Amino acid sequence: MKILSLLIALTLSAAAATGCAKKSLSPESVPLDRVECARCRMLISTDTGVGQIVSATDETRFYDDIGCLAADWRTRSGDGRAFVRIGSGRWSDAMDASFARPAAVVTAMGSGIVAFALPADARAADREGRALTFDEVVRASGDPE
Repeated sequence: MKILSLLIALTLSAAAATGCAKKSLSPESVPLDRVECARCRMLISTDTGVGQIVSATDETRFYDDIGCLAADWRTRSGDGRAFVRIGSGRWSDAMDASFARPAAVVTAMGSGIVAFALPADARAADREGRALTFDEVVRASGDPE
């Protein structure tokens, strides 16, 4: 009987620990044509130039434009991580990416900001030859802190 009680207690403890485990802070697939941008509320219909804030405690927030992501990042609270889709189609932590404003690029909400894996690629694409960090993009987003 003691062994059975011990097994039940261990099983319940393991189940509780699993249920309370934090979710992984990694990018999620964007549910295209089924989710709105968390900032501007436009339906996200392409995963080009998108971003997201993933949190262990809140629902993932998806963005149709890096400019929307940057503006929301300024006012965030909690433990979230920002991710952006770079040109190769893979996700990158926004803090590791480099950003540019290429002359001919049109983005969903008109920010014109594009993410790159390497600073050299961002500089080569940028209309002024600059590579911006995510912090610089956030500061330039124009919303009050």
